[in-house]
Amino acid sequence: MLTRRGLALLPAGLLATPALAQSGWPSRPIRLIVGFPAGGLSDRMGRIIAEVLSAGLGQNVFVDNRGGGGGTTGTRQGVTAAPDGYTLTFAAPSTHITGPLLYPNPGYDGVSDVVPIGAFAQIGSLAVVHPSVPATTIAELVAHCRANPGKLNFGSAGSGGSVHLAGELFKMIAGVDIVHVPYRGGALMLQDLLAGRIQIAFDNTPQILPHVRAGSVRGLAVTTRERTRFAPEFPTMIEAGVPDFEISSWFGVTAPPGTPPAIIERLSSVMQAAVTGPAFSTTLEVLNAEPLALGPAAFGSFMQEQRGRFGEIIRRLDLKAAD
Repeated sequence: MLTRRGLALLPAGLLATPALAQSGWPSRPIRLIVGFPAGGLSDRMGRIIAEVLSAGLGQNVFVDNRGGGGGTTGTRQGVTAAPDGYTLTFAAPSTHITGPLLYPNPGYDGVSDVVPIGAFAQIGSLAVVHPSVPATTIAELVAHCRANPGKLNFGSAGSGGSVHLAGELFKMIAGVDIVHVPYRGGALMLQDLLAGRIQIAFDNTPQILPHVRAGSVRGLAVTTRERTRFAPEFPTMIEAGVPDFEISSWFGVTAPPGTPPAIIERLSSVMQAAVTGPAFSTTLEVLNAEPLALGPAAFGSFMQEQRGRFGEIIRRLDLKAAD
């Protein structure tokens, strides 16, 4: 795990600017709102970056889990919080990109009304089935789904996330009829998948791969354009016969609009100093994740691009939230 000693890699990034020194920020604990319940991948990622920030700032950064609405319920609280540097928001595709597009009244935009601090990690997903499903390849899964229209379910951590959109994209490209079942977090979805109450998932690799290795679920293909080094034996969805299929997830941190630039600069500096260091890469390997070092400007542009890409999928499929 990361240690405060190991994270102090770039001292210049950890020093307060004169403005911050005068204001005394941070003089009390900082809240990082994660819009999902404890136990799932987003929660684990949130706790990793909270530890990074705690070590770099010399002040406790604690995770506040606020699940519901595919991540939008808690995210709305973070986006609309006081811009004083004491409330930050965990960012993922469903919280900042797709959730505001899927829900009729999310209460925030997710891109234009936040201040990006930075991104820190990215992961792919793995298409899996419960062992009761008679399919060992994507082609066999497609055939089984077509023979049983509307009878198989696929789960997600909530409407709008990469796990959900991967299933919807599979439905569209493969021409199959499977039913989306949204949950209030990845841990709850995984519980029902392992029990066989849902049959299919396109779950994030770090969460599902241990269960694939244990034989609790059967892995079929990865959702990234290239094979992952964490499970090289699985083909990509494209290799498996589903053309133009590529979806991955990412994780970052944002602040409410109006947060002082000096605070954003300090937070970003602390984050990037850690993300680009070897200790952080080692930590992410445990979760089958790769570092994604994007500062405020780059992360803002990245989210704009993601909004266009995921928004097009949502419009083409005419998706609505069903959380």
